[in-house]
Amino acid sequence: MNKGPTARRAATLLGLGLALAFATPARAQSGILEEAPTEAPSSQRYRSPQHFAFELKFGPYRPDVDSEFPSSGPNARSPYKDFFGNGRNLMTQIEFDWQVFHELGSLAVGVGIGYFSVTGTAPLGNGTGLLSGDTSGFKVVPVSLSAIYRFDYLLETRKIPLVPYGKLGLDYAYWQITDGNGDIAQDGMGNSGRGGTLGWHVSGGLALVLDFLDPDAARDFDADLGVNHTALAFEYNHADISGLGSAGRLHVGDTTWSLGLLLEF
Repeated sequence: MNKGPTARRAATLLGLGLALAFATPARAQSGILEEAPTEAPSSQRYRSPQHFAFELKFGPYRPDVDSEFPSSGPNARSPYKDFFGNGRNLMTQIEFDWQVFHELGSLAVGVGIGYFSVTGTAPLGNGTGLLSGDTSGFKVVPVSLSAIYRFDYLLETRKIPLVPYGKLGLDYAYWQITDGNGDIAQDGMGNSGRGGTLGWHVSGGLALVLDFLDPDAARDFDADLGVNHTALAFEYNHADISGLGSAGRLHVGDTTWSLGLLLEF
């Protein structure tokens, strides 16, 4: 009997069976790969709500005490320069903002506090300009209330990491002058060397948002701690703390700059 056609049919059926056996797992694996979830685009990933900002900043400062005294003529005086020199010392400030509005930028109300301290050697007071052995300290603690606008629209819509901003507000600065023993100084008329001065300020700045340096770390920082943005902020500030028109107030404002770290959350 001729078994050729039968053998050929058997071989064909065996081949089809093997093909189906190998093809089924391949299709199943392919289906698994196709149905596996893919990572969402960065624009659709989780982002926590943003309502607040915190800023820590440092900058040079020199209270403009001498601005209330004549700079020339027989009555010229410069007590701050005579005691503490003409240089600038470190001002440290922190600020906490509540962002109340988000539309084409963010509008916030901010409260800040700073600390400035300097020491110097008192002159003899005999007109020679020579220094005595007595030291004197001068501290200023300014408190501020600000309206703040940050133009972060391009950051949110185009991922441009530069955010200009402005501030306008009121200040109250506590100040004190101490003698060589650390006690509050007294003048010849018994007046105490401490007090407070009201004023106002206006500021402009530019923040460099650092999220683009490591987007994954920035995303994790937001998911884990709720920090939306981290930025370096450069600010130029004019503070007129001279009493808001009241006479006889110690002037402790300045026009200067600062550099700080900004966190929005």
